[in-house]
Amino acid sequence: MELALIVHRDNKIDQISSRNLSRIFKQEKKYWPDNQKIYLIMQEDGTSEKAIFVDKIYKMRPNELKRFWLAKIISGEILSFPKTLSSNNSVKRFVSQIPSAVAYIDATLVDDTVKVVKIDGKQPGEAGYFLAGQ
Repeated sequence: MELALIVHRDNKIDQISSRNLSRIFKQEKKYWPDNQKIYLIMQEDGTSEKAIFVDKIYKMRPNELKRFWLAKIISGEILSFPKTLSSNNSVKRFVSQIPSAVAYIDATLVDDTVKVVKIDGKQPGEAGYFLAGQ
């Protein structure tokens, strides 16, 4: 399985480095270049999409991720956990309606309601794509 990194169709971002992608999802980088606050969308625990994403971005297991977010909340870095949605379709629908949202979905489910962002110059289906699962 490969994941697609998706944003709203009007987002000016077309590509991102894997390093900056990690910084965004670790809440180390909180604003898009146009100064809009980045709205993170995660998938629920137990999905293969979340397992791949957490492994690639956070280098940890999903259960360790809760402790990561809790530490950020306790330290005052963030106010709450990222928004979590239950399916690829609900994630895609949300991102299509929120201009500053960023999320990941199964790459086979991408349609023209959202924009796929290249990672390190590659998109799903290309050799060496960053969000490809085992």
